[in-house]
Amino acid sequence: MSVPQLHGILPPFPTPVTASGKVDESALRKMLHMLIDAGVQGLVPIGGTGEYTALSPQDRERVVAISVEVADGRIPVIAGMVSPGFAESVIAGKAFKEAGADVLLAVTPFYVSPTQSGIRDYFRAYREAVDLPILFYDVPYRTRIVTEAQTIAEMEADGSIFGVKACNTDMAHFNQVMSLTSPAFQMLSGEDLLYPAHAALGAKGAILASSPLLPHYWLQLYESIKAGHLDEAIAAQRRLLPLLNALFCEANPGPLKAAMKMIGQSCGDVLSPLQAPSAATVERLRNAMADLREAGLVAA
Repeated sequence: MSVPQLHGILPPFPTPVTASGKVDESALRKMLHMLIDAGVQGLVPIGGTGEYTALSPQDRERVVAISVEVADGRIPVIAGMVSPGFAESVIAGKAFKEAGADVLLAVTPFYVSPTQSGIRDYFRAYREAVDLPILFYDVPYRTRIVTEAQTIAEMEADGSIFGVKACNTDMAHFNQVMSLTSPAFQMLSGEDLLYPAHAALGAKGAILASSPLLPHYWLQLYESIKAGHLDEAIAAQRRLLPLLNALFCEANPGPLKAAMKMIGQSCGDVLSPLQAPSAATVERLRNAMADLREAGLVAA
């Protein structure tokens, strides 16, 4: 199976839900059309931002299927999978493949604490079981597991993975991975606060939680990087810091869903056990968005 060449801005979007907690398909389609019209280079349904762990398997599959339907082959769909163990991950992965996903974004198995060889064996067996390209989701501040750079390089070498969504905030680790993997390896930043730095070290694009909220802004920043204007990209990213600090001061995607509502994209509430962001956080978001609008950096 061919491996898509991932690049640019690939938004991991929140899952819109109704008051009863079911997927709001109309709101979902509206959001997806907005992102595609903005020019994003991929879609990342479900995963952490999409509240994978709170949704039923049927709802997860439906979100992936709608994403594939709306993408219509124009851009890849990278389905996020954050199950803790092998059997459940295989079931989810095969269901997402059946729904039409191009890639699986698969997290390190968690709850148990695998060794480095255990991680290698897991992803080798997982790739064989689902028969779909695997983008490794490296997020140690969630899983509490650090996957060594050498392990990642070995997983590329044996064909288990073709790239990484890098949420390890250790820049030395990122650089080590880049030095040990091949030029074809697809490193994508998963950190809104580090994307320009990751790009300077070779990231081909980014899967950023704030990009569904500000797709045009992040796409312009990506174009600055591609054109070699890293200083402009760094300055643009720093202008977002008040908003990013507000988005990540409480558990994602609560603040993100609140901010999406401010741009006319209804997402409903977060699902249990998450709670709606505090009034103070909502006010911070509102002020940060107002400042960006006043500066002409986002549409009014």
